[in-house]
Amino acid sequence: MRAFHLYANWKWTGPAEPAVNLAASLRDRGVAVGFACGRSVAGLENEVEGALAERDLVPAAGLRLGKHRNPIFDPMDRRALRRIFEAFRPAVVHCHLPNDHRIGGGAARAMKERPKVVRTLYEGETPKMEKDLAALLGPGADAVLCVSRTVARELPARAGIPPEKVFFVEGAVDLARFDSRPGLPPLAKEYGIRKEDFVVGIVARMQKHRRFEQFFDALALAAARVPSLKVLLVGRGTWMEEVAVKPAARSELAGKAIFTGYRRGAEYVDTLRCMSAKVYLTPGSDGSCRAVREVMAVGVPIVAARRGMLPEIVEDGASGLVFEDSPESLAEALVRLASDDALRKRLSKGARDAAAARFGLPAQAARVESIYRWLSEGGARPPTE
Repeated sequence: MRAFHLYANWKWTGPAEPAVNLAASLRDRGVAVGFACGRSVAGLENEVEGALAERDLVPAAGLRLGKHRNPIFDPMDRRALRRIFEAFRPAVVHCHLPNDHRIGGGAARAMKERPKVVRTLYEGETPKMEKDLAALLGPGADAVLCVSRTVARELPARAGIPPEKVFFVEGAVDLARFDSRPGLPPLAKEYGIRKEDFVVGIVARMQKHRRFEQFFDALALAAARVPSLKVLLVGRGTWMEEVAVKPAARSELAGKAIFTGYRRGAEYVDTLRCMSAKVYLTPGSDGSCRAVREVMAVGVPIVAARRGMLPEIVEDGASGLVFEDSPESLAEALVRLASDDALRKRLSKGARDAAAARFGLPAQAARVESIYRWLSEGGARPPTE
């Protein structure tokens, strides 16, 4: 089995990590995997290439693969990809983003021995079916893999495509990296976190649309009832001062906010381990909500808004708490967790167990390979879910 993956970007954002992890996991199963990603600009580090190198994957050279359409470079990439495909001879071309689907799908269709084209949709909600997307998912794809059950169920009718070409494929994370360990990590001392603190974490780019105002309104309500409250804010962003720094300085939260900036590698995982609970207000650039799965694998209860596919991932009362979308509801959920050690321990175990059962990379790769083989070799169709 030979599969070629396309990712039209060079930044480590959105679904970059899921795409790279899937390719590496398929390789580990014995699939011959090719990969092409975007070219970085202005001498900046190509973060996707770096992640591929860490997994002993070498991307194809000579391509631009821009995130957005380009009337000059896209046709050049299409011709170059056709030559690469003719040499590599993939049974499947797997596209992860719209522009690589346009470019790679066109290259595949131009071949005499045409590979099957697979597209992953990372949206947590069924997308608006504009003409371009309908064409990509209709005649432009032989199979569509959805990270959301709801999207997988709604997509055939919304896009006007046969249900048999649509599959739900659960999002996955590296469970070996995001493992659960008891006790606070040494990094907690740097943050000034003590064992007795109730630490509410949030991981997000600090932008206006990430709904930080609701987060801080809820914390202000909870702080009066939870004296041990600490707030761990992970990330940065263009609007950091306005949406996070100034609201965190309000009197109810004085001295409780800890800004970590970006944390990577082992420090990121240990930062998650410092949390008593993690709040998730809205899906970000990766609609599959990978960060939720990572925190669950670490064993931290999620407090999630009833938005997008968050309720699909977090089972209310089993692996976390799902709150109605208001500061008051979020505050009540946080107070409930802070005041009930038994509940927090039960949800922590539930989160770990759910991650182990659902989010493993090997299981995801096995499912995707079964879809590849059905497309290229025939036989029984894999189940939709």
